[in-house]
Formats: sequence, C-alpha cells, structure tokens
Amino acid sequence: MQTAGKKQRHSETEKTELLQFTSVQLHRLGICSLQIFIALISLLIAPVIALAQVNNFEGQVPHAKTFNLKDLYDSTYGIELFDKFNANLGGDSIRKNDQGYAANGWIEDHYTDGSLLHKGFYADGQVNLYTNYYPNGQEERVYKSVSERKAEMKKYYMDGKPRSEVEYFDGNAISYHDYYDNGQPSYVEEYDKKHETLIQRCSYYRDGKPQSIFVPESDKKNARYSHKEYYPNGQLKEEYEMISSSGDYVKDGEDKQYDDKGNLTSDILYDQGEESKVIK
Repeated sequence: MQTAGKKQRHSETEKTELLQFTSVQLHRLGICSLQIFIALISLLIAPVIALAQVNNFEGQVPHAKTFNLKDLYDSTYGIELFDKFNANLGGDSIRKNDQGYAANGWIEDHYTDGSLLHKGFYADGQVNLYTNYYPNGQEERVYKSVSERKAEMKKYYMDGKPRSEVEYFDGNAISYHDYYDNGQPSYVEEYDKKHETLIQRCSYYRDGKPQSIFVPESDKKNARYSHKEYYPNGQLKEEYEMISSSGDYVKDGEDKQYDDKGNLTSDILYDQGEESKVIK
C-alpha cells in the first residue's frame, strides 16, 4: 500500500514538473516569436524611414553649384556673396557643408567654366580668411588677419588695379581707402584705433583734385574740424568749421559759399549747429 502511494505521488510530481517545463518553454517560445516578429517589421519599415529621412535631409543640404560673374558682380561693391559669412563685416550667416553642418576648413567655389571663384577657410560656418577671383584668375578681393587684433580687406578691379583697402582693428573698420579705376583716390576715411575720433574724411574727383575735405584743425581730443568743398576746376566752393555734438558734427562759426569764379555768394554764422546770423 505504501509503495503504491509513493508511486502515485511520484507520478503527480512528474506531471507538475512537466506542466511547469512546458509552460516555461511556451513562454520562451512566445518571446522568441515576438522578437522575430519585431525584427521582421523593422526590416520592412527601415527602408521607408530611411527614404523619408533622405528626402527631408536633401532639403536642408545646400547642393554644390557654380556661378556666373554677371549674377554676382556689382559695379560699385564687386563680389559680396561671401561677405555675409564674415563676422568682421557684420555678417551673421552660417555656411553649411555638404552634410548640412557648419562648414570647417578650406572651401572652394567655382564659375560655370570651372575657374576658381572663391577659396576661404571657415570655422563654425564663418569665414576667417578668403580670396575671391575674377574668371581671368585676377584676385577680386583678399581678406586676412594681420595680427590677433588687426585684419584687412583689399579689393581689385579686373585689370589688377586697387579698388579699395579697409583696415579693421578689434572688429571695427578704422580706415577706408577707395580708388577710381584710373588709380586716383576717390574716398578716404580714417579713425583712431578705438574708433572714437575721426582723423579725416575726404573725397576726390577722378583727376585727383579734392572734392570734399573734412579734417581736424589739431590732433587734440574734441578738436574743431575744418570742412571745405571744391568745384571740379579746383576753386573753393564752401568752407566752414564743425564741432562734435552728441555723436555727430554740427556747424559752428561762419559758413561761406563761393561761385566757381571765387566770388563770395553767402556768409552765415552758426552757433553749435543753429543758424544765428546772416552776414551775406
């Protein structure tokens, strides 16, 4: 009797263990089936997702392109396309590379005929050193750092003659020199290194004769300025003095005007920008 009872209990234990084993195997099988199902779904939808990402990404990446000079060149300012990436010139645009990220390192751009248009060194999307070229290979402009605090921009006409020279100090333009295509100076403007004091502001006719001369009467701070304008024949047209007032310059003293023969035609007295007396 005891032997029969033990056999029965043993049989029941085996059944229980078998059921537990079967349950575990089925559970594992279910997990494996779910994993296989997820993997299959992933394989099916991955190409769709990838294609969607590529299509979206292509809209963000600037494709390489070539340029025509007539679409870039301004008769007054030259080729300014890449100046927007130059922080020293007030540019705040970021150039992207072919992957859509901020450009770093050397980058070249070309004309439609394959000739070099632009070569610049970029850091975080902004250009620190670059040269633009005309299709004939002549430099159009060269921007470079001279020292840690000083930089310069030189521009040229297509025949190589100087067009303008700008000097920067601590990010401020402190010197402008512009030239006519015949080599004569057309405009000069200079400041001290702090960009606080105007040193001179002058313009010239094509033959080199002065058109307008604005210079301080001494090298002292807050000095009075002399302003003179001339006719093309060199005859004095107008003369007066100015003083600095609230960040600007205003007339102070006599303002005399002349005809092109040198005859006085007007004489008005000013007091700190306000007309105070008509002398003639």
